Amino acid sequence: MKWFKKYLSFEIGIDFKTCIYFFVVLFFYCLYRIFQGNFWASILTMTEMIAAAYIIGYLQIYLLKNFDEAEELGKWELFAVFLCSALYTVVSYILNWYDRNISATLLFFFYMIVGYLSVFLAYKIKRDMETAALNRELENFKRLKSRKDVA
Repeated sequence: MKWFKKYLSFEIGIDFKTCIYFFVVLFFYCLYRIFQGNFWASILTMTEMIAAAYIIGYLQIYLLKNFDEAEELGKWELFAVFLCSALYTVVSYILNWYDRNISATLLFFFYMIVGYLSVFLAYKIKRDMETAALNRELENFKRLKSRKDVA
């Protein structure tokens, strides 16, 4: 049962990452389409985007040490940010998401780097907030316990 819970936790993490990065990629795609004068998006392209997000999500969790949720942004994490950004960029070029426009593709690469760094920062802020809340709860518990010990 312990193994299953750990597996389920990883799968939920991958689903969550997929949602985040799919949104990041889709947002850029929508902006690209709007700047091209098109106000429609291809369902096939969105399917490719979500499939890429799932595959890269598995890679992030199982092979790249879940780098975007790391405590610090070190050399390994920066390498992983560039690697995943490059993977998304290569997939986008091969699958023609941005009409194989080199400028748009390069801009997408840098956009993905910023996206990964933003997600890293969001996870860090969330952890810091949760740590502060836990510390407050611990202090409140200690105060209540000390009052009960005195009484």
